[in-house]
Amino acid sequence: MNKEKNNYTQYYFYASISLVIGLLTQDFFKIPLTGGLIAIGLTWIFSFSYKEKLKNILKDPLAISLMLYYLLHLFSMTYTDNIAEGWNDVLLKISIFLLPLFMMSTSFISGQKRFQILKIFALLMMLMAASDLILSFLDYNESGSSKVFFYVGLTHFLPRQPHYVSWYYSMALFISLYQILRGSNKKLLWALGAGLLLVSLILLTSRAFYIAFTFVFIVSVVKAFRSSILSKQTLRVVILALGLFIIGIISIPNTSSRIIDAKNEVKSLMGTSSKYTNPRVHLWEHGVQLIVENPLLGLGVGDAREALTKTFEEIRPNFFRYNFNFHNQYLQSWAEVGILGVLLLIFLMIRPFSQKDQHPLFLIFLGLTLIGFLTESMLERQAGVLFFAFMYPLLSGLKPKKVE
Repeated sequence: MNKEKNNYTQYYFYASISLVIGLLTQDFFKIPLTGGLIAIGLTWIFSFSYKEKLKNILKDPLAISLMLYYLLHLFSMTYTDNIAEGWNDVLLKISIFLLPLFMMSTSFISGQKRFQILKIFALLMMLMAASDLILSFLDYNESGSSKVFFYVGLTHFLPRQPHYVSWYYSMALFISLYQILRGSNKKLLWALGAGLLLVSLILLTSRAFYIAFTFVFIVSVVKAFRSSILSKQTLRVVILALGLFIIGIISIPNTSSRIIDAKNEVKSLMGTSSKYTNPRVHLWEHGVQLIVENPLLGLGVGDAREALTKTFEEIRPNFFRYNFNFHNQYLQSWAEVGILGVLLLIFLMIRPFSQKDQHPLFLIFLGLTLIGFLTESMLERQAGVLFFAFMYPLLSGLKPKKVE
């Protein structure tokens, strides 16, 4: 019986590696991602013990909340008018139901193997960062424009998705730093990889993740120092690294201009300035108006985006360019599935911080995600849905005493 259980654990482990590779190749080679998802599902089905799995799910409020969050989207199909758009969204988000079901109803894989998966993810992100920089350098040789090193110009593996890539890199950076602080015998290599990710994070110019990374980094450093994990000498090095990160953002024209845009948006949101460079502030304004009209159940997954787009087309035609989303996952969820949906999402973000046995990397992931959700509807694209649906249950099962 134990041998059979070990076999299932191995299947889960290798399927998870395939899925993580698929995060890197999802836009041009889908077999690792699809194969990993299918392999995890088949392993879960043929490992049986369904009663025990059901008990495990019912004992885990995080698993229930994730699955219920998805079921609300499915339920909203009963009152949405745009059925085709609704089904597209429901199918896109199905991994938010399936992966927690598969990963949180079983022992899945050990803490040691979970951490191996995280290290593989971090190494793959370093590979993506290096490859993107090389490809941008080749583009620069042809065009002579430095813009190829910034924002969407830098995202070759995940085209035009700098916000998602910044989310990936931020998490990979913290995994690398965790490796260094925990005494890895390859500290120098991890430090070099972390430096590469940090440079790429600056060049991607995702303003939300500038804030998210800086905030989570400062909080993590303070906690580590108080717990005597960081020495005073190491703390000085860490402060220097953070200072260089901030100086890099401020001193590079392509990144500093994004910070100025963010300041103008905040001023516009607060009503102290009418200067703005993109429609995000007004999306929030009109999005809130739509939510107020349908606060309990929302508009349904098929209608929320269309309703926002129509509002924009009528009121602010100068901004009307494409089918907008809410650029805020909390507003997006509320508009689509109602108040219960946004409350579940907030619960998923906040609840683990009150639990004593949660691993710091899980809390770091939540901190990055919580802030990232404020300026983008991260669960409206495959790159966001799969990363969230896989990393959340993987990290929630990673306990401090079981690492390595």
